Amino acid sequence: MFVKEAHSPKNISWHQNLTHWGLDDAEEVTFWVTISEAPVEAGCMKFVPGSHKQRIVAHIDTFSENNLLSHGQEISVNVCEADAVHAALKVGQASMHHEHLFHASDPNTAYDRCMGTAIRCIKLAMRQEDGTKSLVALVAGQDDYGHFELAAPPKGRLHLDDFEICRQDAKRKDAILFKGSDASKM
Repeated sequence: MFVKEAHSPKNISWHQNLTHWGLDDAEEVTFWVTISEAPVEAGCMKFVPGSHKQRIVAHIDTFSENNLLSHGQEISVNVCEADAVHAALKVGQASMHHEHLFHASDPNTAYDRCMGTAIRCIKLAMRQEDGTKSLVALVAGQDDYGHFELAAPPKGRLHLDDFEICRQDAKRKDAILFKGSDASKM
């Protein structure tokens, strides 16, 4: 979930998420779903068409306080802003992209908050390189691999056990996301 308040300096730098997810393959697609209006002035998503062909490029961790990414990761090669295409969306609309595609979002200069969520789909044959079994939801088919922990249906509305399962999974995912990062900057 990403939230940028009105007139907020918060942004998301140019990045490729597959650089820090720790997956053994790149068979992935992300759906960016808006919960509120996401016009250009609110800092909607923007993409560089064709950049996915470069595969993974070098990134650096900035730990910028205004960067909404976990450790302020950003592409360390030049990105031509003139090539960027903005994906302004209305409530409930979605964009879809591969995580090799350069993507970012600017600060929110609008008069209302901008909110959205990312839904990431991967094939079950993939796995975490370090063997961690992250929690996932099975959307279709059956799991013949066992590389992930499949989420059970919620035990109830706002059930404490469900929150604990999510807390434990967040710890596992943080260990993957921050692997190799300078812990003193966090």
